[in-house]
Amino acid sequence: MKKYDIKYGDLFYLFIFASWIGVILEGLYCLFKFHVWESHVVSVYGHFCIIYGFGIVGYYIISHYIKKLNIFYKFIIYAFVGTMVELICGLVLEYGLHMYAWRYTNSFLNFKGHICLSMFIVWGIFGIVFEKITPYIHKLVSLTRNKFFSFILPFFTAFMIFNFTVTGVAIVRWAQRHDGNYSSNTLIQHIDNKYNDDYMSNRFMEWHFFENNKDSGN
Repeated sequence: MKKYDIKYGDLFYLFIFASWIGVILEGLYCLFKFHVWESHVVSVYGHFCIIYGFGIVGYYIISHYIKKLNIFYKFIIYAFVGTMVELICGLVLEYGLHMYAWRYTNSFLNFKGHICLSMFIVWGIFGIVFEKITPYIHKLVSLTRNKFFSFILPFFTAFMIFNFTVTGVAIVRWAQRHDGNYSSNTLIQHIDNKYNDDYMSNRFMEWHFFENNKDSGN
């Protein structure tokens, strides 16, 4: 793979694609295993899961800097990056919102249910496989380097900022309502009505609240 400059547009569109395809793949997995489609999104508008987006973008950037290392060191780096993404997201959910979206509490060598040894290995293997297809990913990303995608980039960026801002506010209010924190503010009440508990629990179907210290692993 030749060295080239990575532009913001490359990472943005890769983030969007990975966020979207991650939801599709998880949906297909649930359909195959549980015979029911589940849409594991992390946005109130569109079908996006930012964990996949950040993870793939991170792998994509790192792959350009470690390609000369031997496979063992690559495995460790990819495994570490994937595990850190899971850990950071898990800790933000636990301590910021008192929620969780996945639990590895029954897995060998897990830390507070957020990460575990088996997933560390999975992320490392995934990184090695991902690196093999990175030249094709680059070709795909290169398709966005034209006038059309350059023109819509600022508008699409603005929409996604709005989307994830509203998503963040809706999630925080969901957690606050769970703790009995209601508001008389007109704007907050509008958000609470539009993104009520039923909507949020259906939209974020894998997200659950910790009900006590034992549940959170403390």
